[in-house]
Amino acid sequence: MAWYLSRDTLWHATFAHRLLDGRSVGFAESHSCCQRLLSRMLPCKLWALVPLALLVVTGGPPSANSQVLPGSGSVVDAIGDILDPVESVLDPVVDVVAGLAPIPGALLGAVAPYTALLNPLLQSALLQNNITQFSSDIVTNLSALVALVADAALPVPPYLRPDQEAPKFGFVGEAYNVTTSDGYILGVFRVRNGTCASYRSVVVIPPGILSNAASFIYIKENSLVYRLARECNDVWLFTFRGYTFGRGHTSLSDTSSEFWDFYAYHWGVYDLPAQIEFVYRKTNSTRMRYFGVDQSGTALLFMNHVHGQRYQRFLAGTYLLAPIGYLGRLNSAVFDTMSVLRDGLTAAGALTLHNELAFMNPAIHSVLYNLCGRISPKTCYYVFQILGGNTREINYPYFPYSFSNLLDSTSITGFNYFLQQVGRIKYMKYYDYGPAENLRRYNRTTPEDVNIAATTVPCNFYALGSDSVTVPQDVLDTWNALAPPARASYQVLEKYNGVSPFVPVDSEGLYGPMIRKLNADLARGA
Repeated sequence: MAWYLSRDTLWHATFAHRLLDGRSVGFAESHSCCQRLLSRMLPCKLWALVPLALLVVTGGPPSANSQVLPGSGSVVDAIGDILDPVESVLDPVVDVVAGLAPIPGALLGAVAPYTALLNPLLQSALLQNNITQFSSDIVTNLSALVALVADAALPVPPYLRPDQEAPKFGFVGEAYNVTTSDGYILGVFRVRNGTCASYRSVVVIPPGILSNAASFIYIKENSLVYRLARECNDVWLFTFRGYTFGRGHTSLSDTSSEFWDFYAYHWGVYDLPAQIEFVYRKTNSTRMRYFGVDQSGTALLFMNHVHGQRYQRFLAGTYLLAPIGYLGRLNSAVFDTMSVLRDGLTAAGALTLHNELAFMNPAIHSVLYNLCGRISPKTCYYVFQILGGNTREINYPYFPYSFSNLLDSTSITGFNYFLQQVGRIKYMKYYDYGPAENLRRYNRTTPEDVNIAATTVPCNFYALGSDSVTVPQDVLDTWNALAPPARASYQVLEKYNGVSPFVPVDSEGLYGPMIRKLNADLARGA
């Protein structure tokens, strides 16, 4: 029996502590803590206070469909009023930084394909033995204990579950578990309009990068899921292994490196087929509509490359925001830097958290939620704008709601898979483990190409014009690589970046083109 505590046990202990303690600590107390912290920081040099100034800035660009959410108290408003002059200076500065970010990013991206220097060492027995499991167990338990203490002072709300949230907005929610052929247990959620006599279509929505099955309900009644359900579509939300609702397995623990040995190939070859077959058994539909963002496209391309028409025959059309096939022109300075240092990321992941990129680690999740959802959503708005591209289409007033789930965990291998593509134009292959490990896994020293032309189901691609990660030219190149019958439509939505699909300000401008195309396809029986 393993000596470490499971993640579920620690979370249950956390929630039990809240229940027995019988108290809820609000913003005022957390603000008092911040004041004590500030008093200790006063001897610091003035430039060191710049991040603190970012931390407490509130307000921001106009939000067309945003609203004030519970948890933003009068203290926050008062701080915002005091710091209005700071904000007026800060906004243009962030615009400039976001505008300049692609310049060093492009330079780093050019050298990224040639920087896998440590890969042979990292694939050796050094990172595949009990030492890494032992060190990761220590980090996992220490971070869980830290999270228990942090949660007592600044509680993190439970995850948003689509089946439980749907009734709050007048819809019927259902939850199921689906087990893949290799043992991963995935949560599948159904959202329907109970007043509909029949359903026009069955829509399936897999998650995007660092997101999960709740990702398209973050802006409440204007969310993509509820808009589709409102128009009498039968909506199914999928899960990929590793994400929230996908951390179960028939024999592996999510505190083992074996559990986290996956990337987009496994989402497409195992996770999608199992869930598509499940929906077919429930609905008898062979005309499903596939909606999604970024890695939903990657998983689809892998599924079709490996399985051909076996599962495409269940799909009548796809509607994808910034789908990732090719990713060579990525020009975000931060992500390009990570692509150069990806072997270091692999080593850190193996030695600390079982190869998990652990945003949902209890301690990390607590920090992210309290920073982005309670203390200063505006700070994370700035960060997302710099990371993903300069845009006003990030509806940060919803962060207190959405950061219950955002950001999610994935595997280091899964994240590195995309980083391996940086700087390689029109490049989509299997994961490159290095010559020796490739030979063991693939019986060849180089990874196999992914045949994008194997996808023949009609595809509607929507590039995000302000995104510096999935840039429009890469999306267009991927669309052009599809089989001719699959090239249904391609459109650039200029003002959005990669974060916008989850929390857009102008939801009609983002979701409207996809829904109108769906309606047109249904009207002509396509």
